[in-house]
Amino acid sequence: MKKKKILVTGVAGFIGSIFFKYLKKKGYDVYGVDFDIIHNNDNKIFDINLIDYEKKKELFNKISPKFIFHLAAYASPSRNEEKPDLAYKYNVELLKIILKNIDNSIPIFFPSSDKVLVGHKFPNEDNKLDPSNVHGKVKLECEKLLKKHTNQFFIFRQSIVHSTGGYIRNSKMSGPGSFIDRAIDDIKLKKTVKTFSNVKRCFLKVEELIRAYEILLGSEHFGVYNLGGPMVSYYDRLVQICKNNQIEFEKILLPIIGNIVPLEQNIDSSKFEKIFNMKMS
Repeated sequence: MKKKKILVTGVAGFIGSIFFKYLKKKGYDVYGVDFDIIHNNDNKIFDINLIDYEKKKELFNKISPKFIFHLAAYASPSRNEEKPDLAYKYNVELLKIILKNIDNSIPIFFPSSDKVLVGHKFPNEDNKLDPSNVHGKVKLECEKLLKKHTNQFFIFRQSIVHSTGGYIRNSKMSGPGSFIDRAIDDIKLKKTVKTFSNVKRCFLKVEELIRAYEILLGSEHFGVYNLGGPMVSYYDRLVQICKNNQIEFEKILLPIIGNIVPLEQNIDSSKFEKIFNMKMS
């Protein structure tokens, strides 16, 4: 398994960079691609804009991947709402170009978003979806493209992904990282952080998420999966992280009341948990 070539797109992004290093450390034959990379000292990472057809064709011929983790995108829901044209181009159009040039027998993973699930109280994978937000719309369109191209796909509808701070953008297209990571960095610097105590979401630790990605390399349980940990408020999630990592937060992290729709969004992850025997914390 570790000898088959794996391609990670969006390798300079938050999840992509962590996942690439994880696979490489474990001995996988892994390649990465992103563009306008700020720091790159790895000869298996290529600085190419995949929206450029000819360069993409050349790259895929050179690598001949046997599994693709397509993590490249115009990341961050807020950025997609602000710039819907870029959201469509670097989500939907980018995926169309990639799918045109890979065989439908090659397994491919795509990270969708819990934003496609907005409007459902405790959504499972069978709910009818009609997201009103730009981020949800482009992700759902990508899901449909994948389903038309192949039956060997994995789609994770991921909730909020975070680590414990320290994220540094490594390409001009990289997203800003999660609010959780930015908040942890500020707390470490003794800067006051105010966050919602009444707005509840599901969260994912990136360290757990990339282990879930690795499981897919040996799996044929293709399909769509909702993925998230237990629902908790932003404030309580930050408190958990600080306590678990011995970060001083009292009088620095302050709870506030938010007026965001929806106030609570829980996610039914039971299908993923049952099939892969893995539960997110």
